[in-house]
Order: sequence, then structure tokens, then C-alpha cells
Amino acid sequence: MQTFAACSLLEPASIIGRSGYSFDELPQYVVEAARQLHQGEHRKAIETLDVARTATAPDVPLDSIIAATAHCRQGNFKGALKVAERGLQQVGKNTHLLNCLGIALTGLNEHSNAQQVFLHAIQADAGNTHAFLNLAHVFLSQNHPDAAFETLQQGLRQNPGSNELEKLLLQIHPAWVQALVAGKLRLRTLAPSDEAFVLRCFTDQRFMTSYHRFATRSQSRRQIQSDLQQNPRLAVLNRKSVSWVVELAESTAAPGQDNSGYCPVGLVTLAEIHLWARRAEFLIGFPDKDRRGSGTPLAATLLLMDHAFNRIGFNKLTSIVYGDNTFSQRNTLALGFTQEGFRPDHLRDLNTGHWLSIYDNGMLKKDFRANARLKRLSKRLLGFDATRSRTDKTVFS
Repeated sequence: MQTFAACSLLEPASIIGRSGYSFDELPQYVVEAARQLHQGEHRKAIETLDVARTATAPDVPLDSIIAATAHCRQGNFKGALKVAERGLQQVGKNTHLLNCLGIALTGLNEHSNAQQVFLHAIQADAGNTHAFLNLAHVFLSQNHPDAAFETLQQGLRQNPGSNELEKLLLQIHPAWVQALVAGKLRLRTLAPSDEAFVLRCFTDQRFMTSYHRFATRSQSRRQIQSDLQQNPRLAVLNRKSVSWVVELAESTAAPGQDNSGYCPVGLVTLAEIHLWARRAEFLIGFPDKDRRGSGTPLAATLLLMDHAFNRIGFNKLTSIVYGDNTFSQRNTLALGFTQEGFRPDHLRDLNTGHWLSIYDNGMLKKDFRANARLKRLSKRLLGFDATRSRTDKTVFS
């Protein structure tokens, strides 16, 4: 059972360095076990310690930390639990052993106990970023992103500049899923109530051909239901993408209209999200042909661009257009994207077997800011200048 991937352990190379001991001060078997752990020889490290433990008792907690870490890396959580508990009885409260114990409990699905152990580890050493990360992951496994977010904020206050804490915090930031509203237009993240509309879009071959040709068009209703049941707050963390349904407020009832008075008309997605590069791919689609010729797609695009550049803080948006969709490519360039490349016969259509060329397009934040046409359009369609930089803090500071 390898649930370990979501947890954070002390790196083998740093175990001795963080212990306060030098190599010369340590028993040789501890040094050898640490070397084996560093080389990924987890079983050998455990065996080295087991043999030595029958002959002598170490005066440092490193043997228990190494053994518990090795067991965790093997996914042997019962073994890790036993070793960590024994080590804590021997040496008293130790933040690294507490972290291993919490991971073992997490692997055994004892989440409440794991939370308490990670909290003890943090209290013992607020500089233990692994304990903050693991406590956040426990909350996420229980579908409590707000608690995870608060934990990461606390961890960053104690450990400013921690890349690991910041990376996870950025992925579950509440700004990803906020509703975007301008006049009668609203973009909100997908919910279970959108099942009929999403199913309609995903089974419409014409829609998928331009929106996402190589996505699975034959998704069953059960698959779509399962996807929509997922917390959208975890979409960036789990799938590196987030999708919104485009809605219009209508005064009269319409098929698919929800209780709030909004009617779904399209989908927009930020996909292939790269946190470090501050970049994402932009996708947009409308199943009804009449909607495509209206101002709604342009308004939805501008609203999402405002969110991507001004709230999230992306430096670049990309747009991939299939070579047989020259109309979409013209519109993409007219919107302000720059064609950055053309890849002839780069893909093969799953249905026809024909080769497809690809246009690579991109828009930088600085070019978005300087685009006078988008400034005029956003003022007219959204009621504000979407190209203007906001003074409030973005997700990517």
C-alpha cells in the first residue's frame, strides 16, 4: 500500500546532518545504515540495524529514525509504527520519529491519530516542514482543503521561503475555484449539477473536435459523475487543470437552467498548469453554434484572462489549435496571441487516421497589459479594464 507518495519524509542524505552529530561520533553501523538508506537499499538498512540492535543499544535516536524511514519508504507502515513507537519510548519526543509515526498512521488509515501526532511534531519543532506538509495531506485525504490551507499558511509563517510548503499551498489556493462574474456572465467551477450539460458536451463530436479532440469522448455517465463529485479545490493538485462552466443569467426559463437563474452555455479550462513556469494552456468551447457567433465567447475569454493574469498571477497563457481549424487560429491571433510555432503532421486523428498539424500560440502577461484592443473590449463587454494590473496580492506573488 503506497500512500507514501503524498507524505514527506526527511531526506536520507540529511538525516545525519540534522541530528547534530558528525560521522566520527556515530557508531559505524548507524553510518552504514544511513548510507544504505541513501542508496535506496531500504531492506539492507533495516537488517543492518536489526543485527546491531541485538548486540548494543545506541545512545542516539538515529537508528530508529533510519529504520522508521526505511519502513515508510517500503510502504511497511506496521513496521514503521512499531519502530517509531519503540524509538520514542527510548529517546523521548523526537520530531523526526513523530513524523515517521504520523506517516505510518496515515498509511494505516488512522487519520485522526495521525493528525495528533503531526501536531505534536510541529510543537516539538516548528521548523519541521515535513510535519506541516503531512498534516496538510491528511486534511486533504479527508477532503478538508480549508484546514490544509490554514496548516500550510502556518507552516510558511514559521518557515518563510519553504518551496515545498508554498508549492502545495499554491495548488489548493481558494482563488482557483472562485466564481467569476461580469454583468450577466458567470464562470464557476464544475459541480455535480452540471452532469447533463457536461455529458452533452463530451458526447458532441463536433464540440470535442475543436475543444479537446484527444480527450476521451466515450466517457460513461458514471465516469462523468465521478469526476464531477471531486472537490474542484483539488483539481490543480490532482490533474494540473481546472475547468469552469460558462453561464448566462436569463430572465426566462431555459433547458438546463439552474435555480440561480443561470443557464450553462460553454466550458473553459486552464490545463497543463505549470506552477514554477507560471503558465497554463487555455481551452474554450461552446456546444451551440449560435453562441459561438455572439459576444459571449469573447467576454468569457476576457474574464478568464483577467483571472489568470491578475488574480492567479500567470506569466503566460498558451493555446494549441489544430491545423484544420483555420477559423479558430485566426480568432486566436486576433485576440492577441502570438503564433510561436507550427508542427506539421504532429498528431494523428483517432477517428480518421489522418495526420494533424498543430499551431502553438502564446500570450505573455506584459503583452496582455499592453493590448489596447483588449482594454477597449473588456471595458465594453465586462464593464472594467481587464488588462490593468491589480494592486491586491495575487496567488503567485
